[in-house]
Amino acid sequence: MKLFRITLIVIVVFINNNLLLSQEESYVEDSTETLEVYLIDNYLQSEKEKILVLSWMTNLPVKSKVEIEDIGTFNVSDTLTDFHQTKIDLGNVKFTKNEYYFRVISELENGKLFVSEDYSFIVPFEGTDTSTHLSTTSSQIKTSGSYYIYNFALGITLWLLPSPALVLENNKTKFAILKDLPLVSIGSSSAYKTFPYVYFYTGYLHIAEGTVKNSFRLGSKYLYEIPGLKHFISLGLGGFTNFKSSNGISGEIGFSFLRVLKTFEMTVSYSYNYIPSSKNKFHLFSIGLFTSSFSINLNY
Repeated sequence: MKLFRITLIVIVVFINNNLLLSQEESYVEDSTETLEVYLIDNYLQSEKEKILVLSWMTNLPVKSKVEIEDIGTFNVSDTLTDFHQTKIDLGNVKFTKNEYYFRVISELENGKLFVSEDYSFIVPFEGTDTSTHLSTTSSQIKTSGSYYIYNFALGITLWLLPSPALVLENNKTKFAILKDLPLVSIGSSSAYKTFPYVYFYTGYLHIAEGTVKNSFRLGSKYLYEIPGLKHFISLGLGGFTNFKSSNGISGEIGFSFLRVLKTFEMTVSYSYNYIPSSKNKFHLFSIGLFTSSFSINLNY
């Protein structure tokens, strides 16, 4: 029960973080679509050559450009994609300050435009060569890099976080830990799709005091995206085994209801599990986090 309480506390903390961050979401004008930009890199690759390295991800496939204040607009992607990266040669630009702001301009499949919030990158101030100033600039760049590494590590931790579950078996309620890891997701490049159509997963289930305490799980889930709500209903079919004598099949239904940290969907699901050899069955109720960001995504 101690592990169960710890897991619930962790989930509550991340929900609160999501509620605090939700005010940062931006909406496309005259559209129910929500476009989110996740900045990854924004730094000068070389102080002498002045190569600006930019990369970011979007939750929807879009075409993109970058508008840099007092410098100009640069094309990044002419095709719909959710991963954007570019290297911009600013060798002919004479900088007059050490911080420049830029915005990401995104175009949805239907032609609607979205302009992001202002971001910035740091450059050495031309004509200034004091050790104090250079030290400050270096510190700002390192802080920016550490911030994105921290976010990536946090995402991986959440992806691996096991889900608390309750099992109803032989009229008894038992505590369980469940973890399903999406491996391959099949979706669409359409700007109107947020989630994949289907994904294949592998997982592990531990049932304290269960007839089958530990089992390896494998299966697939179909996601039906609810129009306008940006959540989904899932239908799953899979199998499980303890690599001994207990092999079973399971059917599942679930739904998502809350966006966490702009990347994860909090889900609730129920599955019926049956072991033909012993005619044993149990019901599994779980709550967890879903994302296909760390799986192999196949779009068409």
